[in-house]
Amino acid sequence: MTFFAQQLLWGAMLPAVITFAVLVGSWRAWRREGVSTHWGTPLALALGYLFAHWRIVGLPISFPPVDSNEWPFVAAIVFAVWGVVEHFASRRTLLCEAGRVVLVVVISWLVLRPLMGNLWQGASATLWWLSLALGWWLWWSVQARLSASVPGLLLPLILSMVAGGGGLVLLWSGSSSLSQLSGAVAAVTGATVPLVLWRTMGCIGSGSVAFVAGVLGLLWVNAIAFVPVPVWRIAALATASLTPLFALLPGLKRNPAWLTVAVCAVTTAVILSVVMLPTYRAYVASAGAYGY
Repeated sequence: MTFFAQQLLWGAMLPAVITFAVLVGSWRAWRREGVSTHWGTPLALALGYLFAHWRIVGLPISFPPVDSNEWPFVAAIVFAVWGVVEHFASRRTLLCEAGRVVLVVVISWLVLRPLMGNLWQGASATLWWLSLALGWWLWWSVQARLSASVPGLLLPLILSMVAGGGGLVLLWSGSSSLSQLSGAVAAVTGATVPLVLWRTMGCIGSGSVAFVAGVLGLLWVNAIAFVPVPVWRIAALATASLTPLFALLPGLKRNPAWLTVAVCAVTTAVILSVVMLPTYRAYVASAGAYGY
């Protein structure tokens, strides 16, 4: 088996199978109960992702982690637990927003501490930290609102596309590990799509979005701070994930659901292509300059 095939197996296929298997078991009860989402979904996503993280990066060798690539493993557990909390507290909007603020501020500070006082000096350190935390929180909050407004496969499909395309962007920007972890997020999120098709009015819910937006947002924060990936590339990825907003437009609401999904997916693909093409060209140019 080639190295690429091994990475695909351990970092995407098996994590997706793990998530799908756990979801099938939990969603059978979910279907009988007739509810639109299930509290176990963020836990299923976490199990698949944690397996991938273990195979790609390994387990954290200490606590707190000493490497920025180890933090997503610890954070994934936190986001999974918070996802369950947010599932049951989804109607308490203020509580959910406050919880997201605390999580992004505290976790981003823990992860970015090695840069403060070293690469980032004085007020610039605080500005970078709070700016990244604010952007992460705003994006997460929009995704949480979309989870309540856009049922069905659209949101998990788009998030999976963005995580997968973002993985290539991270790879060509110089981080193989973050690229593979982003691919793992894409795989486990994509595993929910066929199950949402099974129950067309179902949705992954704000609890599951809490896990996906939490882990993917942290990978993006790491990419900006430690690789570093230009901010505009991450902003473009975040923009590509917002196409489900089209589903709320009156014009598209009157059209068949498949047309809305197609419009959003194609738009997301176009935005991803716009950021991926120059990133790939820069990657090829830099590799050529070093004789690779």
